[in-house]
Amino acid sequence: MLLSIILLLQSGEVVVRTSEPRPANPWQETFSARCGRNRLEIERPMRPLDQPAAIRLNGRAPRGDLAPLAAEFAEVGAAYRLSFSCSQNDTVQLRWVRGLSGRSGVRYRAGSAEFAGGALIRSTAEDTTEETFWYR
Repeated sequence: MLLSIILLLQSGEVVVRTSEPRPANPWQETFSARCGRNRLEIERPMRPLDQPAAIRLNGRAPRGDLAPLAAEFAEVGAAYRLSFSCSQNDTVQLRWVRGLSGRSGVRYRAGSAEFAGGALIRSTAEDTTEETFWYR
């Protein structure tokens, strides 16, 4: 290394080459849990930005209205905290809290959803506070 520096200083001519970095391949954030025979997956594509979140139960979209739930996971730049729990009848319960920074500070939302028998049974979400996001 020292020899390279000495040779570089003696040459008197410094050549700097740059190249444009290649764009990253699309990537995603995936959350998953298994309860008995049920496996719940939530995939949040990070690139490209206009891709919706995907919710899968055992590899397929669950029956029910997934649009409000998918919209909760589609906030670009948001930080999420998720937790999963299982009941004895293979029901998967999901709880989340989201924080999203904006011009007027950080906005927080919290919600929950329940899946069983290949379907979304219920889903709810509401605005919340910073304490809810950081409580563990």
